[in-house]
Amino acid sequence: MDVRAAFGGDLTFSRVVADPAVALERALDDAVTGYAEFVPADALLLGEGGDGLVAFEDGVPVRVRHSTGPVGDEAVSALALPGPYHVRFYDHTDPPLGPDAAVDPDALAERLAGDPALAERTRERAPASPDTGPDAVTAFLDDDASVEAIRERARADAEARAAELGFGDLDG
Repeated sequence: MDVRAAFGGDLTFSRVVADPAVALERALDDAVTGYAEFVPADALLLGEGGDGLVAFEDGVPVRVRHSTGPVGDEAVSALALPGPYHVRFYDHTDPPLGPDAAVDPDALAERLAGDPALAERTRERAPASPDTGPDAVTAFLDDDASVEAIRERARADAEARAAELGFGDLDG
C-alpha cells in the first residue's frame, strides 16, 4: 500500500532529487501549504520500502505518514532511506493528515536531509506553538458561553424544523 492518493490540489512541483534537502528548501522558500509525496528509490524502482506523505503549512513540514503505517516521528524514521526521491508537491488549503501525525518542524531537515542549516531556517519559520488540534477543541469546550450559545441555536433550529414538519410542541 502506498500513500499516493487523490487528496486534490494542484501539482506544483514534480522532480527526482538526489537529496531531499532540495525539496524541503523549495517548500520553505515557496511557503508551500499543501502536501508532498516522497517516494524513495527503493519504492520507486523496486516497489519496496514504502513512501511518505508530508503535510506542509507555510513551507514548514507539520505532519508525516508512511505507507507502511507509521505516523509522526516513526514515519520520518521509516522514510529516511538513501535517495534519490521522487517528490511531488500539491497546493492544498487543508493538507491531509491528522494531529497524530504531527512532527517537530525541523524533523525532516535533520533526520531525512541531514541539513542543520535547513533545520534552523525551518525552526525560525515555524509558529511558536503549533496547533495540533485537541488543545483548540479543549479550549472551545471550556468556554461555557460558546457551548451554551450553540445549544440554544441548535434547539431553536430543531424547534423550527419540527414546526415546518407539522410536529407539535416538543416540550409537551
